[in-house]
Amino acid sequence: MEEKKLKICELNEGYIHEGPRFIYLGPYSGQEFREKYLWSWLNTLKEGTTSFVDFSGTDIYSPSFLEESFGGVIRLAETKIDSEKNREKLKYIKYINIEKDWKIRLDGYIKDAIHDPVRAKNRLEDVYGRY
Repeated sequence: MEEKKLKICELNEGYIHEGPRFIYLGPYSGQEFREKYLWSWLNTLKEGTTSFVDFSGTDIYSPSFLEESFGGVIRLAETKIDSEKNREKLKYIKYINIEKDWKIRLDGYIKDAIHDPVRAKNRLEDVYGRY
């Protein structure tokens, strides 16, 4: 079985200290990470791929960064043609080398985005405009 890993701190050294939620608030934002790296990485995953997002080497976690990156990618997936397929990929990603308390928060952001796609889609449109 194929394995794919996305190691956050190796993408850009700025992600060692995660930034704010949105690009306009500063560098290394959750929005930038989602748009520049996370979404394209997800699109390379094939069905049955074991996938990991690796937080090793990341010193500071920001709730805004995590929610916008990982909750935001689920909201983005809902707007795409293959939304069911995208959602399935997201369910099986393993998050490794992240402190337990932060992992619990991250799981909550992801579950919230999965379980309320209508609200999530409306929120995304409020922020970015209609697609």
